[in-house]
Amino acid sequence: MACGGAGGDVGQLKWQGRPLLFTPRGLPKDRILSGHLRNDSLRRVDLEARQLTLVDKAGRRTRANAIFLTGFVHGLYPPTREPGRVPDSELIRTGRLARILPEKSAPLTVSWRSRGGQPSPVRLEYPGGSLPVPGG
Repeated sequence: MACGGAGGDVGQLKWQGRPLLFTPRGLPKDRILSGHLRNDSLRRVDLEARQLTLVDKAGRRTRANAIFLTGFVHGLYPPTREPGRVPDSELIRTGRLARILPEKSAPLTVSWRSRGGQPSPVRLEYPGGSLPVPGG
């Protein structure tokens, strides 16, 4: 695992530029974080969206949803009738899996709802590292 630079990133993935964090109009408790992850390692990184975890300063988890897309796509299979093993190509196409080659990037969108009195998340953890959450 590589150490991060001045941006506070830890691990082989870095934010490519500054990610956007916003509150949707009419949904004051909802947050959406959108940006691109860059692979600064020498190896391909495969990462499943379900492996990402938002945490606050104390290390408490925030329930969130993540996807490696900037928009919506329809899956090939109905959600209730997916095959036992969905092909990697479909997982990548629908944003559930990111396969990031060295020096390449992938989009990432994370959403969550703030709970009354709960501190804001400060980092997004993944196996092998973490990324800072702006404004956290």
